[in-house]
Amino acid sequence: MGYIKALGYIGIGAKDLDAWQEFATEILGLQVVRGADLQNVETLFLRVDSRHHRIAVRPGDDELTYVGWEVASEADLDAQVRDLEAAGVAVTEDPRLAELRGVGRLVRLQDPAGFQLELFYSAAVVSAAFVSPTGVRFVTEDPKGNDLGLGHIVLVAPNLDEMLDFYLRVLDFKVSDYITFKPIVLTFTHVNPRHHSLAFGPAPEGRKPFINHFMLEVDDLDGVGRALDRVRAREISLTASLGRHTNDEMLSFYMRSPSGIGVEYGTSGKLIDDETWTVTNWDAAQFWGHDRSHTH
Repeated sequence: MGYIKALGYIGIGAKDLDAWQEFATEILGLQVVRGADLQNVETLFLRVDSRHHRIAVRPGDDELTYVGWEVASEADLDAQVRDLEAAGVAVTEDPRLAELRGVGRLVRLQDPAGFQLELFYSAAVVSAAFVSPTGVRFVTEDPKGNDLGLGHIVLVAPNLDEMLDFYLRVLDFKVSDYITFKPIVLTFTHVNPRHHSLAFGPAPEGRKPFINHFMLEVDDLDGVGRALDRVRAREISLTASLGRHTNDEMLSFYMRSPSGIGVEYGTSGKLIDDETWTVTNWDAAQFWGHDRSHTH
């Protein structure tokens, strides 16, 4: 049984908080709350919905610093910890870190590639309405009200077999499908109806594990188009042109954040019903577009 229900939040390190604040508000349309956290470290808390934040950007090296995976209840958190410990995974709990993240309880662990994972429940929500500076609405629930979490992330690691075994066997993520560019195989996994919350690719020779990109989904095409206009007007690095993916049917484009981490910005992603879903293996990542040859 899988206890993880959604990608709850991510943490990003940044050498330039001012650049990130401008990018988050004026390009992505995120609501930014800037201030000192409980450790008195200046932090950008980025909102996409009623949660206190879904992305936290703190001073540091330009990299993914942690990934928060959400479970539904304290009992589920305890059960997941038992499964992890039975599998020989070291798990620690720090009440101060839970308070820092704004959650009820939190445990920490590392996946086989060394990414810091945080499993939590009881996230902070705020009564003040989310208001996007650019007027977009982000998709964090499906039409039935099921939590879809914060888009998705794509991790790149040299030890893919270990990563897949950990996420599929120990954490019980489910395979959505594959995309094969011989000899490379990308694996897409889900924990709720969102087509994928986590995908994996092999690291190039000699590269350490890294995050390729995270995805934000908005609820209409105009929101994507207007964001693309802003990216071009401000000459932000566009890493893939507008296109539609094969497997999740997301209509999106890709850009580079101030930390160098890619951001996919899209709409109309496919939802999965586990009762009827069949795993397939696509021969291409897009039906059209997503051209990477003429981007800047």
